[in-house]
Amino acid sequence: MAEGRKLKIGVLVISLNPPYWSFARELIWGVQTFFLKGHDVDIHFWSDMPEGTVTGPGIHVHPTEPAQWPLPTLLRYNLFLHQEEKLKDYDYLFYIDVDMLIVDWIKAEDICGDGLTAAEHPGYRLRQNLYPPYEPNPESTAYIPMSGKVVEENGQKRFQPYYYAGGFQGGRTKDWLDACHVMKKRIELDFNRNYVARWNDESHWGRFLYENPPAIVLDPSYIYPDSLIAEYYVKQVWGRNFSPKIITITKKFTVSKEGGAAVSKMLAM
Repeated sequence: MAEGRKLKIGVLVISLNPPYWSFARELIWGVQTFFLKGHDVDIHFWSDMPEGTVTGPGIHVHPTEPAQWPLPTLLRYNLFLHQEEKLKDYDYLFYIDVDMLIVDWIKAEDICGDGLTAAEHPGYRLRQNLYPPYEPNPESTAYIPMSGKVVEENGQKRFQPYYYAGGFQGGRTKDWLDACHVMKKRIELDFNRNYVARWNDESHWGRFLYENPPAIVLDPSYIYPDSLIAEYYVKQVWGRNFSPKIITITKKFTVSKEGGAAVSKMLAM
C-alpha cells in the first residue's frame, strides 16, 4: 500500500431479489461511516432494485436481472467482470455481502496490502477438531486437499487450517480482477459439467487462495455472526472473543428447521 496517499476504493455489492433490497441502505451507511475514512470510496451495486432506491455521491447502480439462488452468488464474478474497465480505475476493490453491517472503523493499513485480502470463516477459526468444508470432489475445479499453515502454540507446533469466507474479500485491483477471471472460468467449467461446488463461489475463492495465498488474512472480526452463541463460538471454536467490525445479519427468510438442527448439532460436539 502506498503510505500517505489517498486511495481510490471500490466496494462491490450484489443485491438481487426483493428480500435483499432492504439491506442496501444500512450497508451504505456503514461504508460511508466506517470504511477507509480519508480515502475516496465508491459503492457499486449490481441490482434489480427499482430505479432511485439508492442514490447519492459515489453510488453506482448496474441494473441486473434477478436470478434464483445460487446463481446470484455463483455468477458474481461474471457480473463484476462486465464492468472490468471501470473497476480498473480503483487502487483496491472489496466485495461485501449486502446483508452485512459495518459497525467499527476499518482502516487501509488493516485491509489494503500487496495482493489479496481474505477473511477467515468464523465457524472454522482455531478449533483443531473441526474439519473445514473444503470442496471434496477431485473432479471439481474448486477441489483442495487442505489449506493452512504450521503455527506454534505453547511451544508446540501444529497445523492450523484456513477456511476463507466468501462474504468479504478483495485486495489490490489487478490481483483481485485476475482472481475473478480464474474463478469465473472454473465456475463455468464445473457448471458445464452439471456440477456446483459444495459452497458455490466460496469454494472457488478458497481454491484460488490455496494456490495464491493472500497478503492479508483477517480474523472473524470481519465476518462476525450477529447470532453469536458464546458456548459455541467463544468457548468451543475461537477460544476467545473478537471485536466485531463487520457483522453478518441473520435473515429470517433463510432460517429453516434444518439450519436450527445443524446449530444444535454443532453445540453438542
